[in-house]
Amino acid sequence: MKLFAKILAGTCMVLSAQTLLAAPPKLMIVPDKTWCIEKGYVIETERNGKVRQREDYDKALVDPDFKNVQLAISQIMAERNFPVISGESQSEADDEDEMFDEAFEGAETGSGVQTNAYDEILKRNKPDITLKIGWNINNAGSIYSADYRIEAIDTYSNKSVAPIAGQTGEMRRTVPLSVALKQTAKNNMDDFCQKLQTYFDDIHANGREIRLDVRIIDNGSGTTMNQEFEGQELSEIIYNWVSDNTVNHQFSQRSGGRNMARYDQVRIPLNGSDGRPQDASRWVKGLQDKLKSLGLVAENASTGLGAARIYIGEK
Repeated sequence: MKLFAKILAGTCMVLSAQTLLAAPPKLMIVPDKTWCIEKGYVIETERNGKVRQREDYDKALVDPDFKNVQLAISQIMAERNFPVISGESQSEADDEDEMFDEAFEGAETGSGVQTNAYDEILKRNKPDITLKIGWNINNAGSIYSADYRIEAIDTYSNKSVAPIAGQTGEMRRTVPLSVALKQTAKNNMDDFCQKLQTYFDDIHANGREIRLDVRIIDNGSGTTMNQEFEGQELSEIIYNWVSDNTVNHQFSQRSGGRNMARYDQVRIPLNGSDGRPQDASRWVKGLQDKLKSLGLVAENASTGLGAARIYIGEK
């Protein structure tokens, strides 16, 4: 009887692991930047003479055409057992890094770290993958066709997972766009969904990819990355901590200096030591605690889901 119980318990553990690996990623659908620009749903900002355009999701997400298309794509994904989270209520990695630099400059004067609307949507919904969709309508009298595009983006690393594009056949104007797109997109979705699942299985096995930035605030304290603590330079302490707390020590140091260290391709476990799901902010809290144990003031200034950021020093 005891032997049977052990076999049953072991079988349940194997099945549980298989179920975990088979679990589909959570998705969120948003309009892509090209569509937002064409519709005029953008917010312009300027820095050093450079004008940036960011999606105005407050307007884009409530656009009637987008909501209908969003519903149609959500139904297709639901039929394939992919849960879709509503995005209502990343920009490129380089733009986000530049935003961090701006926030870092403000930190020295005591101002808080800024986040954008996209970050707030992601933090609230925590999707694994974001589907960015867009389309163009080709009118020809009483008929029309539409070119569409869907790109799956890893919400944490901001990397493209799987893009698809296609064109609807010619439709009468009485046929809603959402119906035309749904009928056509179905033909591409099986391969698309398989790519999503394969990608997410890799995340389960090898960790989620994020970025890490560590900065020392120039407040006259004299702290640098070359300063020694417990017989090691601060830069080495940070490097070793990252190595010890990534899956199979997978990460790459992107750049470093006397006052900063930047890492990318940092693969972190999906769950923390307490078994709870973790994003970049939750993961980097361990580094924050390590720095505090050395007598340093360390602030967790992480933004978004995949950007871990630490300030060292008092404002």
